[in-house]
Amino acid sequence: MPDENEAVEGQQATSSTLPCAQCGAELEFKPGQGTLKCNYCGHTQQITFKEGAAVIEYDLNDAMARYLGRTAAPPPAGVHQIKCQECGAEIVIPSGEQTARCDYCGSRKTVDVPMPAEVLRPESILPFRFDAASAEERFRHWLKGLWFRPNALKSRNTVEELNGIYAPYWTFDSHTSAFWTAQRGDYYYVTEYYTDSQGKRRSRQSRRTRWTWVSGSRRDHFDDWLVCASGQLRERLAALVHAIEPFPTRELVPYEDKFLAGFRAERYSVDLSQGWDLARNGIYQELTSRCAGDIGGDTYRALSVRASYFGQSFKLALLPLFVLAYRYNNKVYNVLINGATGEVQGQAPLSWVKIALLILAILAVVGGALGLYAAFGQ
Repeated sequence: MPDENEAVEGQQATSSTLPCAQCGAELEFKPGQGTLKCNYCGHTQQITFKEGAAVIEYDLNDAMARYLGRTAAPPPAGVHQIKCQECGAEIVIPSGEQTARCDYCGSRKTVDVPMPAEVLRPESILPFRFDAASAEERFRHWLKGLWFRPNALKSRNTVEELNGIYAPYWTFDSHTSAFWTAQRGDYYYVTEYYTDSQGKRRSRQSRRTRWTWVSGSRRDHFDDWLVCASGQLRERLAALVHAIEPFPTRELVPYEDKFLAGFRAERYSVDLSQGWDLARNGIYQELTSRCAGDIGGDTYRALSVRASYFGQSFKLALLPLFVLAYRYNNKVYNVLINGATGEVQGQAPLSWVKIALLILAILAVVGGALGLYAAFGQ
C-alpha cells in the first residue's frame, strides 16, 4: 500500500488525453488487442506495465484501521464533475468540455457539482475485451430474443447511447467457519382408513414428518466476492448489475491508466467499510444455503447459523461494462453489457396486447378442454 504519511487519491478517469507520438492526436485503447491506437494517423503503441507491477490483495482489518481515517487527497486537476438532472448520475469529464451527455440516460441536462475526494485508489483493472461495435451487436441480438415486446422496439436498428465505463468494485476474500443447528424433517407414511361416498371402506397412504434436532459445522473459503462500489449503479440498476456478474477476476492486471484511453471510469461511492458489510451479508446468505444443504433429510425448519470470518483481504478493481440508454414512448430504459464476458441484461417495455392475446389463447384452450370433458367425460 502507499506510504502511510501520504494522502491516497482515488483514480478519476476521463476520456483519453494520451497524445500520439507521431501526430499528437489522442490515442484510444483497442479492446482485446492490448494496444493504443491513433484514429487519425493509425499509429499503434503497445501497453506495458511498470517493473514490479502486480495485482495485490491487502489485509482488510489493517486497511480499515489505518486508512479509513486518512486525509483524502484533493481531486485531480484537469477534470470536473457534473450531475445529470434527469437521472441523478454524477460523471467526471475533462475541464475543457462544456457540454456532456449523461453516460447513463443520454440527457444533456447537467449541472456542475463539487468533486469529492477519495482515500483508496484502484490498483487492478480488467480491460475491455471487445469494442462498442461488438457491444452493439450483442445488444441487438439480445433485443431480438425478447418475448412479448412491442414490434417497434424489436425492429429498432440504431443505438442512441452506448458508453464504455470502468465501474469500481471491491473484491473480498475470506475464510469462514460456520456452526448450525436445525430441525431435520424425514418423511414417512402411514396407512389411513376411510369410508368413501358410497359407504365402502378404503385405505390410503398419508405422509407424515418426523422432526429431529441436528447440528453441524463447516469451513469455507470465498475468493473475490464482488461488491459494486458505484452508488449510481447500485441505486438505479442493482438488479442488472447483479445479473451481468460474474467477471473473470482471475484475469485482472495491474492498474495502468492507458487502459482507460477512450473510456471513462467512475469513482467509488461505496467505501471500504460499507463494501465489507455488503460482502459479509452476501457471504452469510451463501453460507446459510450451504448449511441447509448439509442438514439432510427431506425438509428442514428452524435453521440457525453462527458464522465467523477470518483472514479477510480485499482489492479495489475497475471492471468493464457498457451502459446503454434508449427511449421508447418518452421513457428511458437501461441495458448493461459485461465488457469481459459479453453478458447482456436490460430493461424493455412489455407489449400488453401480446400478453392479452396469449391469455385469451390459454383461456380458449382451457375452455375447449373443459367443454370436451363435459361432453364426453363421466
